[in-house]
Amino acid sequence: MIKMTCGDKPLYGVNKMNIKTKFALSTLVLAIAALALCTLGIRWYSSHFPRLASAFPSIVSAIAEYKSSSAYDNLVPTTNEPNGVYYRDNVLVLMYHDVSPNPENDKSLPLASFDKQLELMKANNFHWITMEQYRDFILHSAPVPDNAVLLTFDDGYESLYDQAYPSLKKYGAPASAFLIVKTVGDPSDPFPRVTWDQVREMHQNGIDFFNHTYDSHRYAPTEASGGKPMSMIARRLYLKDKQRQETEEEYETRVTADLRKANEILEREIGIRNYAFAFPYGAFSDSLLNISGKLGMDITFTVKSGLNAPGQTNGFRLNAGGEDNNPDLQIALMKQAETRLADHEFKQPQTRQYAFLALSVLFVLTGIFWLWTGWRLIRSKKRVAA
Repeated sequence: MIKMTCGDKPLYGVNKMNIKTKFALSTLVLAIAALALCTLGIRWYSSHFPRLASAFPSIVSAIAEYKSSSAYDNLVPTTNEPNGVYYRDNVLVLMYHDVSPNPENDKSLPLASFDKQLELMKANNFHWITMEQYRDFILHSAPVPDNAVLLTFDDGYESLYDQAYPSLKKYGAPASAFLIVKTVGDPSDPFPRVTWDQVREMHQNGIDFFNHTYDSHRYAPTEASGGKPMSMIARRLYLKDKQRQETEEEYETRVTADLRKANEILEREIGIRNYAFAFPYGAFSDSLLNISGKLGMDITFTVKSGLNAPGQTNGFRLNAGGEDNNPDLQIALMKQAETRLADHEFKQPQTRQYAFLALSVLFVLTGIFWLWTGWRLIRSKKRVAA
């Protein structure tokens, strides 16, 4: 290195400017890498690590709103493709609630639309699988057919038996339903629900039943001010009589008791050990995931849309219900699931891991360089001052 001098005193101005530039550039790269790590980490791994989502709610909300608003953009109906292959080694899980000949609210899917969906799925080479097949695929990478679809129903409305069940039998489609166990056969419930006799009949004919809580599918206050009520199964509640929020231990005891009771009743009524759980409103937390796992429910479901690959134990579901559902556009979206619902080239866990690792290495190396240039910059300032 050529050392410039002014008289008998070294001139550090040129080196100082170089170090300043390096420090500024490394700061910029470090900030970009940190933002990318946070954004991709939340997008790819928030289902496994809910604290990522809770730490950066605005990013999660923006991603969810973007995917929701853009999924149907510019879609047009397509012609039937009896041999079409739209995705492999992934499962698309569809979510339904109420099915009715004459919907009375925007959450209810017209029976004609549901029937048309099933007809189009069959005509376009989609393959329905059972929850057992799905679980083996997620936990053990068991093979599934191309264009695999899992049909799920939430809440256990009477229309599952009266309306959806005949259509499912008509097309030979298996399905899974998540029951709010306390409401089954309860005549006092404001919304008609299935009975245990109906559940047993459907269970013998291709419909599986799983946990959607015993009696915790509702919102409740979580803070003294009231605020926005939250899902009572996913959050610690505010105890008005004690003027405080539940402790973590109280929360875990309450939730464990509710979910265990639902599991025990399901096993008693239909003879199965429950291993799947759909979160009410899609709301979950680290604690809820841990409790679910301890109770043997190693497969869970949110209400976020996306494709499910092996290892995605907290599964994505695409809402296929609603009064304004268009079956033709629904099928068009399902055909483009890889590009509209997944992360496309980064949809495979292994690819994601490599990309995330490479970005992490860049972040660490840039961080080391940033510290080194910062140290050099401080030294140069001290020398000039001397």
